[in-house]
Amino acid sequence: MNKIVIIDDHQLFLYGLKLTLENENNLVATFDSPIEALVAIKEIQPDLILMDLYMPEMNGLEMIEALTEAQIASPVLVLSASEDYHDVYQALQHGAVGFIPKCYSPEAMLAALKTVLSGELFVPEDVAIKINEIAQVEANNKQNLHLSDRQMQILKLIHEGKKNREIAEALCISQDTVKFHQKGLYATLQVSGSSSRIKAVEKALELGLFKS
Repeated sequence: MNKIVIIDDHQLFLYGLKLTLENENNLVATFDSPIEALVAIKEIQPDLILMDLYMPEMNGLEMIEALTEAQIASPVLVLSASEDYHDVYQALQHGAVGFIPKCYSPEAMLAALKTVLSGELFVPEDVAIKINEIAQVEANNKQNLHLSDRQMQILKLIHEGKKNREIAEALCISQDTVKFHQKGLYATLQVSGSSSRIKAVEKALELGLFKS
């Protein structure tokens, strides 16, 4: 018997999937709130977490990050009815073990779950092709970025929430020098405006720059 947690804000889908899995002799806990689920999962210690990518309180990527920060090692399998596979790609990059389209039949979904519970990744073949295309584009974009070592240092410190004064102290440079490198950094990442710091971090996360 596997312990499975389902997180989805669509009650009808949540109920139907719960019945399907319970009929296969699984112990199932359901949550329509990611925040409530995050608290309960620590005690449940599920063998698998099934999670929608798009939820009001917290999206799937944020939930995966929260699980990682909470040191919860249960594998996460994402579900979505969307055909925008950029978010699926990002979820896999963040550690999800697979993706199931919500249009799957109960039989196909159960087969996918068995694959994941056996320790393998699962992504439908047609989706895998599109994700590989996205990965190639991201790789090309990353190669075309020419960030200096100093710019990367500053970018990582921005990601850590450091202010310019703190960045200057950490790198033993002046705040004017920090601003100079930031200007080049933002230009390379093609971000601007009052929220440039946030946009730069978001762009870097999308491109996987912090994994270099």
